[in-house]
Amino acid sequence: MATSSARDGVAFTREGYIQSKAQASSLGGVVRDDLVTGILPVLGRSSELGFNVFDVMHHGLHEKQISNVFRWLLDSGGTHRMGDTFTRIFMDEVNRARPSEDPFPLDGYWVRQEVNTSDPTDPGDIADLVLESETSVVVIENFVTSDGHGHDYDRYLAYSQRKGGRGVVVLLCRDEDRSLQTKGWQHARVVTYATLINRLREELASDDRWGRDNPEAYTFIEQLYRKFVRGRGPVQDGEVLDFVVAMCQTGEARRYQISSKAVAAEQFATDVAEQARERFGEGRELLQRVRTKVRNYGADVLAPQLNATLGEGTITKVGAAFRGIYQWTVNFDLGSEGGESGESPLQIKFGPSAWFAIEEDPNWQDTVDPDVADYSRLFLTRSARREIRQSSVTLQEVLDGLEPTDRRLHDEILQLIRPPATAPEGGAFS
Repeated sequence: MATSSARDGVAFTREGYIQSKAQASSLGGVVRDDLVTGILPVLGRSSELGFNVFDVMHHGLHEKQISNVFRWLLDSGGTHRMGDTFTRIFMDEVNRARPSEDPFPLDGYWVRQEVNTSDPTDPGDIADLVLESETSVVVIENFVTSDGHGHDYDRYLAYSQRKGGRGVVVLLCRDEDRSLQTKGWQHARVVTYATLINRLREELASDDRWGRDNPEAYTFIEQLYRKFVRGRGPVQDGEVLDFVVAMCQTGEARRYQISSKAVAAEQFATDVAEQARERFGEGRELLQRVRTKVRNYGADVLAPQLNATLGEGTITKVGAAFRGIYQWTVNFDLGSEGGESGESPLQIKFGPSAWFAIEEDPNWQDTVDPDVADYSRLFLTRSARREIRQSSVTLQEVLDGLEPTDRRLHDEILQLIRPPATAPEGGAFS
């Protein structure tokens, strides 16, 4: 079992890590000052999870389930007894997505679910929801991300315009990621759960009578808000990012290499009390989302950009198959060369993997000064020169969704793979 790095008697390997006595003592209950001061400020959330009907019923995790909820909200005659309030909010957000175009009417719609948009002679292509009025048709594809996931955008659009009126295709999603919008879906209008639910909640908050007369519906919408708005979004993601960065800055990022989530969480919770367990899990989940988004962006946008500049076949593969402390790495294979010491020729690292490469792994020689390393950003590596550069792209920008037209990573990678004289000084891109 080859050791990748060792410092202060702690041996790190691709399979895991071996604790020194000092490290074992720390993990066993001796809380270090730097851990307390570095971690406690980002542990502000209550450890009380609270009741949520969606969690109890495991509901809202599948597109059909959440489509049922939105169909109910879009039905002006629904048992919520708020008429077309939600439909007007929804159509206003559809119009806001294209402010330069003529707006669609806000009212007069009826809703259908699971609508076949295909001709009788074609294979079925089922849209989750369809809003229709005398003059307009809105075809809605609901999914966790802004991704057509195999559906035919042109077919949806043709269906919306089949009667000669105005038509539009809408992606209704939890997370917007424009790099996933390809094959026509880049023309769809995107509306997120959080935006709609937050606006609905604010609208209903001003109607005391509705709340008094409809306590069950009020409670349901409040539960919907807690599930899809309060626990998500840029502010909440930012809080978890602060935690991940603090883990790197205090040297605790090594915990992310432990294969067992339960073991890692228990060790960390022993040091900083019960609240840490929840945030640690959130940090891992956030890192997984960042990895997925970076990998998808790399395969769908960045690799084609680089191949267009450097020649087809320059980037031959994009993947993220490492484990342990290395798993927060996205690898780019170059057709013209192999990697060094088991590393891919070109990598994007972040979070714990970036911390380990910069502060623990002696194989990386031309690297970023640990005192100025900003772990809220991506890092680019070039194994042929054992070099690490800090990107200008932040993890929050990755979570929010990088635009397909964003060429920062493209330009930074070009600087990295060209001769050293063209690379920026100081280990970072401006």
